[in-house]
Amino acid sequence: MRRIAALTAAAATALTVALTAPAGALAAPVSPASDKADFSVSTPAEPLEPTANGTVATELTVANNGTRQLDVKLRAVGVLPLDDGKVSLDEQSDPAWAKEAAYPGSLSLAPHSLRRVPVSLRMPAGLLPDVYLLGFVVEAQPHDGGADIRVYHRVGALITVQVPGPRERRLDLELEPTGFLHIGSTLDGSFKVRNVGSAAALGRGQVQVNEARSRENVAVVQATDKMELFPAGTSRQVAFEYVTHGWFLYARPQAQLLYGNGTSAMQSVIREGEPVLIIPWRTIIVACLILLALTAYLIWRRRQRAAQRRAVREAGAVPFGKQRSRDTVGSSNACVDAGLGGRLHGARGRHRSAHRHLGRTGGSR
Repeated sequence: MRRIAALTAAAATALTVALTAPAGALAAPVSPASDKADFSVSTPAEPLEPTANGTVATELTVANNGTRQLDVKLRAVGVLPLDDGKVSLDEQSDPAWAKEAAYPGSLSLAPHSLRRVPVSLRMPAGLLPDVYLLGFVVEAQPHDGGADIRVYHRVGALITVQVPGPRERRLDLELEPTGFLHIGSTLDGSFKVRNVGSAAALGRGQVQVNEARSRENVAVVQATDKMELFPAGTSRQVAFEYVTHGWFLYARPQAQLLYGNGTSAMQSVIREGEPVLIIPWRTIIVACLILLALTAYLIWRRRQRAAQRRAVREAGAVPFGKQRSRDTVGSSNACVDAGLGGRLHGARGRHRSAHRHLGRTGGSR
């Protein structure tokens, strides 16, 4: 709860809206003494709670950071909460608190000095449990009693008052679509928190990253590092970022919001997003290198085969297996020719011998 005040009080200091505007619009020249006032205002960082008798005692710290004496004026103003943690300070005081705040209206500050200005608040009658923002405007001008026109530089500050007690508070949550494909290791997204109730609420948001198929939890991302104040009727856009360390991730983000209602019990709102595919650049680079190596190998293999076929054509030869089969056929044909030739030669010899024998027989007859 303490960190929550950092929103309002940090919004009181950081959001100390530097309202530099002149106090009047007269047509006379501005005195050279009316130069810029170098000063700052700070408020308590914690929410203030009323005592048993319904009072709050606090202080504003006004510091003169310049080299000239400052004339300082203080006044209470109304506060209008806006979206995304911003506020608007009204020129008119809040009627509910105007008569209940006591503080000095003016003071003087020596160069390089500070003053703790006491502020006393009394709780208005019938105030409901809630978180209230009270605004103050501090105006400062370098001291110059003879100046005809004085330009006051203004800084706005906030004080947070928390009236404890149970009260129904309702926050709604909407997880913004992130798209399916994410190139890179980072999943960036956001969700919007809306206060749809009648009272301010303090809440903390986180995103749970789950594996899309098995629903196994992969990581939990804290979207807010502390409890945030969500005034009634306002909304806040909360961003988150998750970095994966694997080769890829098929996941489903789930936004979760926890907030209190003035009791010890916490309420929660859960919204589940669509599946997302995260492909880091290292995965894409490795896949491209593997594809490049495979392509290079296939090209080399194809060129090798083309070179072998070219060499065979140029040499007028055939592969070894076909050459061997042709040699075997040639040898068989030679053997057949030799056998037929031998048989023909033997038949011719026998024919000649028969003729000779017949010739001899006829002669003897």
